[in-house]
Amino acid sequence: MNTKIYDKRVLEKYHGKTQIARILTESWFEKEMYCPNCLHEELLKNPNNTKVTDFICDYCNNEFQLKAQSKPFYSRVVDGAFYPMINSIQQNTTPNFSFMEYSFENWKVQNLFFIPKFFFTPSIIEKRKPLSNKARRSGWIGCNVLLSKIPELGKVKVIENETTLPEKEVQRSWKKLSFMDKEHAGKRAWLFDILYCIQQINKKEFTLDEIYNWENYLSEHHPKNYNIKPKIRQQLQILRDKGILEFKSKGIYVIKK
Repeated sequence: MNTKIYDKRVLEKYHGKTQIARILTESWFEKEMYCPNCLHEELLKNPNNTKVTDFICDYCNNEFQLKAQSKPFYSRVVDGAFYPMINSIQQNTTPNFSFMEYSFENWKVQNLFFIPKFFFTPSIIEKRKPLSNKARRSGWIGCNVLLSKIPELGKVKVIENETTLPEKEVQRSWKKLSFMDKEHAGKRAWLFDILYCIQQINKKEFTLDEIYNWENYLSEHHPKNYNIKPKIRQQLQILRDKGILEFKSKGIYVIKK
Protein backbone atom coordinates (compact mmCIF):
# COMPACT_ATOMS: atom_id res chain seq x y z
CA MET A 1 0.00 0.00 0.00
CA ASN A 2 1.42 3.35 -1.06
CA THR A 3 0.79 5.98 1.64
CA LYS A 4 1.50 8.96 -0.67
CA ILE A 5 -1.52 11.19 -1.32
CA TYR A 6 0.33 13.67 -3.55
CA ASP A 7 -1.19 14.39 -6.97
CA LYS A 8 0.26 17.26 -8.97
CA ARG A 9 -2.81 17.48 -11.20
CA VAL A 10 -5.06 18.19 -8.23
CA LEU A 11 -2.76 20.93 -6.95
CA GLU A 12 -2.68 22.57 -10.36
CA LYS A 13 -6.44 22.46 -10.80
CA TYR A 14 -7.66 23.48 -7.33
CA HIS A 15 -6.55 26.17 -4.90
CA GLY A 16 -8.75 25.88 -1.81
CA LYS A 17 -6.93 23.85 0.86
CA THR A 18 -10.11 22.16 2.10
CA GLN A 19 -11.13 21.10 -1.39
CA ILE A 20 -7.63 19.87 -2.22
CA ALA A 21 -7.52 17.80 0.98
CA ARG A 22 -10.93 16.23 0.29
CA ILE A 23 -10.07 15.28 -3.29
CA LEU A 24 -6.63 13.92 -2.41
CA THR A 25 -7.80 11.82 0.54
CA GLU A 26 -10.85 10.43 -1.25
CA SER A 27 -8.79 9.63 -4.35
CA TRP A 28 -6.20 7.85 -2.22
CA PHE A 29 -8.86 5.86 -0.37
CA GLU A 30 -10.50 4.77 -3.60
CA LYS A 31 -7.18 3.79 -5.20
CA GLU A 32 -5.30 2.21 -2.28
CA MET A 33 -7.79 1.00 0.33
CA TYR A 34 -9.19 -2.53 0.36
CA CYS A 35 -12.15 -3.94 2.28
CA PRO A 36 -11.01 -4.86 5.82
CA ASN A 37 -13.83 -7.38 6.11
CA CYS A 38 -13.33 -9.53 2.98
CA LEU A 39 -9.99 -8.13 1.65
CA HIS A 40 -11.58 -7.33 -1.71
CA GLU A 41 -9.05 -5.11 -3.46
CA GLU A 42 -11.42 -2.35 -4.51
CA LEU A 43 -13.79 0.04 -2.74
CA LEU A 44 -16.13 1.93 -5.02
CA LYS A 45 -16.81 5.61 -4.49
CA ASN A 46 -20.48 6.51 -4.20
CA PRO A 47 -21.86 9.46 -6.18
CA ASN A 48 -21.35 12.87 -4.59
CA ASN A 49 -23.95 13.87 -1.99
CA THR A 50 -24.84 10.26 -1.18
CA LYS A 51 -26.14 10.45 2.38
CA VAL A 52 -23.90 8.96 5.09
CA THR A 53 -21.90 6.61 2.86
CA ASP A 54 -18.78 7.50 0.83
CA PHE A 55 -17.56 4.08 -0.36
CA ILE A 56 -18.88 0.56 -0.74
CA CYS A 57 -17.36 -2.90 -1.21
CA ASP A 58 -19.28 -4.48 -4.09
CA TYR A 59 -18.21 -7.94 -2.94
CA CYS A 60 -19.53 -8.04 0.66
CA ASN A 61 -21.64 -4.83 0.49
CA ASN A 62 -19.96 -3.20 3.48
CA GLU A 63 -20.33 0.58 3.38
CA PHE A 64 -17.75 3.08 4.59
CA GLN A 65 -17.69 6.73 5.57
CA LEU A 66 -14.33 8.49 5.43
CA LYS A 67 -13.29 11.19 7.88
CA ALA A 68 -9.91 12.75 7.13
CA GLN A 69 -7.95 15.58 8.74
CA SER A 70 -4.38 16.85 8.99
CA LYS A 71 -4.20 16.49 12.77
CA PRO A 72 -4.59 13.53 15.13
CA PHE A 73 -8.05 12.33 16.15
CA TYR A 74 -8.55 12.87 19.85
CA SER A 75 -11.51 12.35 22.17
CA ARG A 76 -14.37 13.36 19.87
CA VAL A 77 -15.14 13.81 16.18
CA VAL A 78 -17.89 15.99 14.78
CA ASP A 79 -20.51 14.05 12.81
CA GLY A 80 -23.93 14.70 11.32
CA ALA A 81 -27.46 14.92 12.71
CA PHE A 82 -28.01 13.37 16.15
CA TYR A 83 -31.38 11.63 15.80
CA PRO A 84 -30.72 9.98 12.40
CA MET A 85 -27.44 8.62 13.83
CA ILE A 86 -29.21 7.13 16.86
CA ASN A 87 -31.88 5.63 14.59
CA SER A 88 -29.26 4.08 12.31
CA ILE A 89 -27.56 2.49 15.34
CA GLN A 90 -30.85 1.05 16.57
CA GLN A 91 -31.64 -0.31 13.10
CA ASN A 92 -28.04 -1.50 12.49
CA THR A 93 -27.71 0.56 9.29
CA THR A 94 -24.71 2.63 10.37
CA PRO A 95 -21.80 2.55 7.90
CA ASN A 96 -18.31 1.55 8.94
CA PHE A 97 -16.26 4.64 9.78
CA SER A 98 -12.67 5.20 8.66
CA PHE A 99 -10.48 7.86 10.27
CA MET A 100 -7.50 9.13 8.29
CA GLU A 101 -4.77 11.46 9.55
CA TYR A 102 -2.59 12.86 6.75
CA SER A 103 0.30 15.30 6.45
CA PHE A 104 0.66 18.15 3.97
CA GLU A 105 4.36 18.30 4.79
CA ASN A 106 5.31 14.94 3.30
CA TRP A 107 1.99 14.25 1.52
CA LYS A 108 1.49 10.95 3.31
CA VAL A 109 -1.22 9.14 5.24
CA GLN A 110 0.18 8.99 8.75
CA ASN A 111 -2.52 7.00 10.52
CA LEU A 112 -5.65 5.20 9.39
CA PHE A 113 -8.06 3.11 11.41
CA PHE A 114 -11.60 1.79 11.10
CA ILE A 115 -14.43 1.56 13.58
CA PRO A 116 -16.75 -1.20 12.35
CA LYS A 117 -20.46 -0.44 12.29
CA PHE A 118 -21.17 -3.11 14.92
CA PHE A 119 -19.12 -1.08 17.40
CA PHE A 120 -21.44 1.92 17.27
CA THR A 121 -23.76 2.25 20.25
CA PRO A 122 -25.73 5.21 21.67
CA SER A 123 -23.18 5.55 24.50
CA ILE A 124 -20.50 6.84 22.09
CA ILE A 125 -22.78 9.41 20.46
CA GLU A 126 -22.82 12.83 22.11
CA LYS A 127 -25.73 15.17 21.46
CA ARG A 128 -24.69 18.72 20.57
CA LYS A 129 -26.60 21.88 21.40
CA PRO A 130 -29.25 22.99 18.86
CA LEU A 131 -28.16 25.69 16.43
CA SER A 132 -29.17 29.18 17.47
CA ASN A 133 -32.14 31.07 16.07
CA LYS A 134 -29.75 33.13 13.95
CA ALA A 135 -28.30 30.08 12.21
CA ARG A 136 -29.44 29.09 8.71
CA ARG A 137 -30.57 25.70 10.06
CA SER A 138 -32.01 27.01 13.29
CA GLY A 139 -32.75 24.29 15.84
CA TRP A 140 -30.75 21.62 14.01
CA ILE A 141 -29.07 19.16 16.41
CA GLY A 142 -25.79 17.53 15.52
CA CYS A 143 -23.67 14.94 17.28
CA ASN A 144 -20.10 13.97 18.12
CA VAL A 145 -18.56 10.50 17.98
CA LEU A 146 -16.75 9.93 21.30
CA LEU A 147 -13.58 8.13 20.25
CA SER A 148 -12.33 8.19 23.84
CA LYS A 149 -15.12 5.78 24.85
CA ILE A 150 -14.34 3.20 22.17
CA PRO A 151 -12.21 0.27 23.40
CA GLU A 152 -9.00 -0.34 21.46
CA LEU A 153 -10.44 -3.64 20.20
CA GLY A 154 -12.96 -1.54 18.28
CA LYS A 155 -10.29 0.44 16.44
CA VAL A 156 -9.00 -1.60 13.52
CA LYS A 157 -5.65 -0.11 12.53
CA VAL A 158 -4.50 -0.15 8.90
CA ILE A 159 -1.68 2.41 8.97
CA GLU A 160 0.17 3.40 12.13
CA ASN A 161 2.87 6.08 12.09
CA GLU A 162 3.13 5.74 8.30
CA THR A 163 3.67 1.96 8.62
CA THR A 164 1.18 -0.24 6.80
CA LEU A 165 -0.05 -3.27 8.73
CA PRO A 166 -0.40 -6.65 6.95
CA GLU A 167 -3.82 -7.15 5.39
CA LYS A 168 -4.42 -10.48 7.13
CA GLU A 169 -3.69 -8.86 10.49
CA VAL A 170 -6.19 -6.10 9.71
CA GLN A 171 -8.81 -8.68 8.77
CA ARG A 172 -8.19 -10.69 11.96
CA SER A 173 -8.75 -7.54 14.04
CA TRP A 174 -11.97 -6.86 12.12
CA LYS A 175 -13.28 -10.40 12.48
CA LYS A 176 -12.44 -10.70 16.17
CA LEU A 177 -15.62 -8.92 17.25
CA SER A 178 -17.68 -9.26 14.08
CA PHE A 179 -20.07 -11.59 15.93
CA MET A 180 -21.54 -8.39 17.40
CA ASP A 181 -22.88 -7.49 13.96
CA LYS A 182 -25.51 -10.21 14.33
CA GLU A 183 -26.70 -8.98 17.72
CA HIS A 184 -29.51 -6.51 18.31
CA ALA A 185 -28.62 -2.99 19.42
CA GLY A 186 -29.29 -3.59 23.12
CA LYS A 187 -27.03 -6.62 23.34
CA ARG A 188 -24.28 -4.88 21.36
CA ALA A 189 -24.46 -1.97 23.77
CA TRP A 190 -23.92 -4.23 26.77
CA LEU A 191 -20.93 -6.00 25.23
CA PHE A 192 -19.46 -2.66 24.19
CA ASP A 193 -19.84 -1.13 27.65
CA ILE A 194 -18.30 -4.16 29.36
CA LEU A 195 -15.31 -3.97 27.00
CA TYR A 196 -14.97 -0.28 27.82
CA CYS A 197 -14.97 -1.02 31.55
CA ILE A 198 -12.36 -3.75 31.09
CA GLN A 199 -10.12 -1.32 29.22
CA GLN A 200 -10.49 1.31 31.94
CA ILE A 201 -9.26 -1.22 34.51
CA ASN A 202 -6.09 -1.23 32.38
CA LYS A 203 -4.83 -4.65 33.41
CA LYS A 204 -4.33 -7.80 31.37
CA GLU A 205 -5.60 -9.84 34.32
CA PHE A 206 -8.55 -8.50 36.28
CA THR A 207 -11.09 -9.68 38.84
CA LEU A 208 -14.84 -9.81 38.86
CA ASP A 209 -14.88 -7.37 41.79
CA GLU A 210 -12.96 -4.83 39.68
CA ILE A 211 -15.71 -4.99 37.06
CA TYR A 212 -18.35 -4.72 39.78
CA ASN A 213 -16.79 -1.35 40.67
CA TRP A 214 -18.31 -0.09 37.42
CA GLU A 215 -21.83 -1.02 38.47
CA ASN A 216 -22.97 2.61 38.78
CA TYR A 217 -21.56 3.48 35.36
CA LEU A 218 -23.38 0.55 33.77
CA SER A 219 -26.60 1.43 35.63
CA GLU A 220 -26.50 4.92 34.15
CA HIS A 221 -26.14 3.54 30.62
CA HIS A 222 -28.71 0.77 31.12
CA PRO A 223 -31.31 2.31 33.45
CA LYS A 224 -33.95 -0.32 32.66
CA ASN A 225 -31.78 -3.15 33.95
CA TYR A 226 -32.06 -3.76 37.71
CA ASN A 227 -29.78 -6.78 37.85
CA ILE A 228 -26.45 -5.30 36.86
CA LYS A 229 -24.12 -7.84 38.49
CA PRO A 230 -25.75 -10.93 36.91
CA LYS A 231 -25.70 -9.07 33.58
CA ILE A 232 -21.98 -8.36 34.00
CA ARG A 233 -21.31 -12.06 34.59
CA GLN A 234 -23.38 -12.96 31.54
CA GLN A 235 -21.42 -10.59 29.29
CA LEU A 236 -18.08 -11.86 30.59
CA GLN A 237 -19.25 -15.39 29.76
CA ILE A 238 -20.08 -14.31 26.19
CA LEU A 239 -16.68 -12.65 25.76
CA ARG A 240 -15.03 -15.80 27.11
CA ASP A 241 -16.97 -18.02 24.71
CA LYS A 242 -15.98 -15.76 21.80
CA GLY A 243 -12.28 -16.00 22.66
CA ILE A 244 -11.83 -12.42 23.87
CA LEU A 245 -11.34 -13.38 27.52
CA GLU A 246 -9.97 -16.40 29.30
CA PHE A 247 -11.31 -17.65 32.63
CA LYS A 248 -8.25 -18.25 34.81
CA SER A 249 -9.83 -19.16 38.14
CA LYS A 250 -12.85 -18.21 40.25
CA GLY A 251 -13.50 -14.49 39.75
CA ILE A 252 -10.31 -13.92 37.72
CA TYR A 253 -10.22 -13.18 33.97
CA VAL A 254 -7.39 -12.66 31.48
CA ILE A 255 -7.55 -10.69 28.23
CA LYS A 256 -6.38 -12.97 25.42
CA LYS A 257 -3.97 -11.70 22.76
